Amino acid sequence: MTTNDIKHSYSNEIPNQWQSRAGWIPFTRHISEDAFPRKQIKSEGYQSLMLFFPLFLLLIGITFEYSGFDVWWVSHFYDDLSQSWPFRDHWLFDTVIHDWGRYFNIGVAVLWLIFFFFTFFFDPLKKYKKIMIYFLVAAATGPLIVGAGKQTTHIYTPWDLKIFSGTLPYIRLFDPVPKGMPIGEAFPSGHASGGYAFFSLYFFLLHMGSPYRKYGFLFGLGLGLLFGIGQQVRGAHFPSHDLFSLVICWYAALIFYFIFYPKEWRRYQ
Repeated sequence: MTTNDIKHSYSNEIPNQWQSRAGWIPFTRHISEDAFPRKQIKSEGYQSLMLFFPLFLLLIGITFEYSGFDVWWVSHFYDDLSQSWPFRDHWLFDTVIHDWGRYFNIGVAVLWLIFFFFTFFFDPLKKYKKIMIYFLVAAATGPLIVGAGKQTTHIYTPWDLKIFSGTLPYIRLFDPVPKGMPIGEAFPSGHASGGYAFFSLYFFLLHMGSPYRKYGFLFGLGLGLLFGIGQQVRGAHFPSHDLFSLVICWYAALIFYFIFYPKEWRRYQ
């Protein structure tokens, strides 16, 4: 009896519902990914929502700047009497959310590197190589674009502004920049982008056909909000800075999913 005969006879002894679930086990390589029917997303406006709703968030961010909401919000964390930011060096916002948050991202990168290394040497893991590359590229591109923006804009952190006892003028996105002003290094929000980078986890789970993909989205959204609001409380960023980072990271994850899996993407529409 050949190996294929053994596999065939063995599969006949397994109930159908068990056979369909067996594909989730990495060592069952003989089962094709096509054996797992992915749940179709029935909302007719699903693609439009993913493509255009972030643009609405950009408009909200600009509105936050020019309506005065940005300044009003962070002023709640500024102490007029001492002319300082009481939570700037607070252990929760500075050490836990900021420093440990950065270490968390480094830890995830190390885990990714270890798993990706294994995909070259273990046959059951080789099929994950492409999606792992997608996850890295999509997750890294957003923060890289944000970092480039920080080096080209003249928007400053709240704690550096004259209106909060600093030395620099308050410059908004479309305001003229006085000559000789230094680069702001504050817009968009860098630390928040380290959380929103995990939007790519949603598409990672989408590709895997996981019913838990929405939790991947919520994880990226929640971590980005945590990182972003923590920095706002310290006086490092305005809410508009974080909204722009959110949109940049979302589009990075979305566009690269189109690039990596153009045919598969259409199966979910």
